[in-house]
Amino acid sequence: MHPCRKDTLIRNRVLTPDEVEAFRASIKSEVDQAAAEADSHPQPATSNLLAHIYSERTAPAIVRPTYLAEKPVTMIDAINHGLREEMERNPKIVMWGEDIADPKGGVFGVTRGLSSALPGRVFNAPLAEASIAGVAAGMAIAGYKPIIEIQFADYTWPAFMQLRNEIATVRWRSQGTWNCPVVVRIAAGAYIKGGPWHSACVEGVFAHIPGWRVLFPSCAEDAKGLIKMAARLEDPVIFLEHKGLYRKVQAQTNEPDSDFVIPFGKGRIARAGTDLTIVAWGYTVHLAQEAARQLEAQGKSVEVIDLRSISPLDEDLISRSVRKTNRVIVAHEDSLTMGFGAEVAARIAENCFEYLDAPVRRIAAADSFVPTAPNLEALTLPSVADLRVAAEELLGW
Repeated sequence: MHPCRKDTLIRNRVLTPDEVEAFRASIKSEVDQAAAEADSHPQPATSNLLAHIYSERTAPAIVRPTYLAEKPVTMIDAINHGLREEMERNPKIVMWGEDIADPKGGVFGVTRGLSSALPGRVFNAPLAEASIAGVAAGMAIAGYKPIIEIQFADYTWPAFMQLRNEIATVRWRSQGTWNCPVVVRIAAGAYIKGGPWHSACVEGVFAHIPGWRVLFPSCAEDAKGLIKMAARLEDPVIFLEHKGLYRKVQAQTNEPDSDFVIPFGKGRIARAGTDLTIVAWGYTVHLAQEAARQLEAQGKSVEVIDLRSISPLDEDLISRSVRKTNRVIVAHEDSLTMGFGAEVAARIAENCFEYLDAPVRRIAAADSFVPTAPNLEALTLPSVADLRVAAEELLGW
């Protein structure tokens, strides 16, 4: 007991000196007993070092989807439909975020109609990302399946304490006794003239944190299949939705039915090729595909891999492609230095070094923030021309 507090208690005749000493001795005895009990336990098994970071539940195999209609659907509608299907399937799913209830349905309209269709399960939250994430942590531990929205990737930082120190660690620090299956939907990315506070890509930050699954789809079909899988598994998931792809024609696909899900850690070959591999995710998948089309006119065959899943990473798909083409570019929208592309490049160097006929190249944003001025934004972000020039250089080796 602090001396000042002890003296105050004695002076005000709350406790006598003997009672204070008895109280102190009782607390010390209790602490000593607890410490002795802890010391008596054996050291934890070293085999459990990486146990319980992720759930052990396995994902189903990808099946060829049955499409609802031969009519393209936007990514924004595909996500909306996937969320509704999963909420109808699982009554424990609840959703909240800034302005996500009707009539607005979120700043981009992704959740429009859901609060009307599912009363009491989709509601608005204050402008307080830490509160949004913290409440989700508690409800997830209590048995619910929260799917929350962070309005822009640039606003994840107020919630970072909850996302990193709390949600990501629950399963691990409880040795699998609890889980915290929060899904965090985040609008990410640039190319829409959003400036420095509405353009961030944060996949590299979250991929660095054990416990999180990180997804970044580039088209409507993948977005629906991945959001549905995120809603079904027991791990926390960062689900990145590129703002520039929400309604982009190139991101539209026919819509898969309600049974279609995509397991995490499985990329796809967006375009087959034999001379060079471009590994990309999010918006840069479309840049890579356009660069590949332009290079095809020069007689070059470029394979484009869409990772879809950042963590876990489909290293097998990447390795198979690089061992076939012997040249590789890693393209991503985040800043070049310390971006997730550096990790992909390192894995390629470790796994495929003897197959490489040229250095691994990275094409990414400048090490800066995204400017508001359109000409400066275009200069900052990776482009089709950047990819084409890099590809021509590698193909010349």
